[in-house]
Amino acid sequence: MRYVLLYLLLLISAFSFPTAFAQHHGGEQAPPISFGDKKVTVSAILNPPDFIPGKNTMANLQIRFFDSNTNTNIEHVTYRVQIFRGESLLANQMFFDKDGELNIRVQPVGGCQEKDLWRCTTYEGEKDLVVPNALTSSGNSLPIIKGPVFDKSGTYTLKVAIIGATNPKTQTAQDINFETSINIAQEQQFSFAAGGGNTPVTVKAFGDSLTGLKFDETTKAITFTMPFHWEHAEHVQLVRNDIEIPKSFSPYSSVHSFKGTINGIPMFPSGIHYDIYSKKDVNVLHFAVGSEELKTMSKKLGSSDKHTMTVVIMPDENAIISSDVAFSNGYKAKISYDSRYGANKDVAFTLAFFDSGGEIAKDIRYAFSVMDSSGDEFIQNIGNNPQLLGITVPSGVDSRLITIPEQGKYTLQLVLVGRGLVDFNPFSSATMKFEIGNMVQPPTQIQIPVWIKNNAKWWADGTIGDADFVSGIQFLIKQGVIKIPPTTPAGAGTNQIPVWIKNNAKWWADGTIGDADFVSGIQFLVSQGIIRV
Repeated sequence: MRYVLLYLLLLISAFSFPTAFAQHHGGEQAPPISFGDKKVTVSAILNPPDFIPGKNTMANLQIRFFDSNTNTNIEHVTYRVQIFRGESLLANQMFFDKDGELNIRVQPVGGCQEKDLWRCTTYEGEKDLVVPNALTSSGNSLPIIKGPVFDKSGTYTLKVAIIGATNPKTQTAQDINFETSINIAQEQQFSFAAGGGNTPVTVKAFGDSLTGLKFDETTKAITFTMPFHWEHAEHVQLVRNDIEIPKSFSPYSSVHSFKGTINGIPMFPSGIHYDIYSKKDVNVLHFAVGSEELKTMSKKLGSSDKHTMTVVIMPDENAIISSDVAFSNGYKAKISYDSRYGANKDVAFTLAFFDSGGEIAKDIRYAFSVMDSSGDEFIQNIGNNPQLLGITVPSGVDSRLITIPEQGKYTLQLVLVGRGLVDFNPFSSATMKFEIGNMVQPPTQIQIPVWIKNNAKWWADGTIGDADFVSGIQFLIKQGVIKIPPTTPAGAGTNQIPVWIKNNAKWWADGTIGDADFVSGIQFLVSQGIIRV
């Protein structure tokens, strides 16, 4: 069983075997619906993923129609694609694609003066010979949309109707309709004060603008706020921001992983990813919170501040375990995984590929499998495009969430398939051994006597006021009764305590959250100058 993946790849390469299976899928995805004996859905991905209007002149929009149970593409698909910004229709066109993975080049053109913006949009490409009025998408010919599409930052809605599938002449009984979205980022400029100087930092916000982005030199924590309507959390698919920090920023020179809280509630570790490979001059701190986590947080917040998201991100040492592997063709990979996850969890893996010269291997294609201690493969991923074998990684750095069923020792097998449109001959493989145990809780120096929970409870239910609570906590910190990590005030301060801090106190008093979560709220009060120590 040890070489099943490599054998399968060789078999596919020799006989053009027409199936593809993938364990992980990225991008915005619509809820699946029934189609015959399948559960099908549509996903939409934009490349580059950090496309900026005015900075990038062209983007590739990939719309994929696939079986969500097997992650296999549905072939020979006729699409009707409509793109909206708010209520305004921007594009409306039919397309045909053989492999179920529609690729469209989008060229944003601003300055449309028409009331109906779709009138400014034009389409270029080859007409399909079988499907009337449809533009065909293939490796040799990609259709182009030109017009007021992705020319501004914000959220764009994609309404995709599947008119025909499996065979180009077979129409579905009725259109299968999906709706998904693409978020176009806006750039914001901030600076981090450290070491007596200021370091410029760029934020790519894929929604509302960030405010008050600051760096705490003592705790190395980043804080920011942004508007967010928590009462609508169930309708939000993703909140995402990318923070680009220069590699020269010395406080993070030895930092490889982070943890965070949102309104005092701990985030899932997968929501913060630190990419030190993809870009030459900056490291990218990816912040992303999905719909399920947002809904869970919204319930915890209760009647607290419903229109603000307050984020605290700080280093989490020793959370990431890394290994270097070498391939027979001279390429290398650095593989990292998040040790904060345990068995039965989606373990976050990052794979950075380098060519024989030590440069990031952009447009690399690879496949992988995971084997248990008996050598049995229980996960295989050879990509989802039968016309181009392997998982394509434009940036040379890929992130995967892989479900590990139980504690134990495992082997990750990698196979380099090719680069760009050229296959490696022969394919080149490498392996990495890793071990998954229980979910690890990072050590803490926080010490809080149990009786102090009474104070927190009285404050939360209104028995004592803000001033009494603040002065009490301040006194206990100075006397060493409450011990917290050192925190430096980040600004001039305010006297207003956010409602989520009071919620934290209530949950801590009830035992819903632990000491570390309660102290994160105290640290926030110190950083804002509300508590002075």
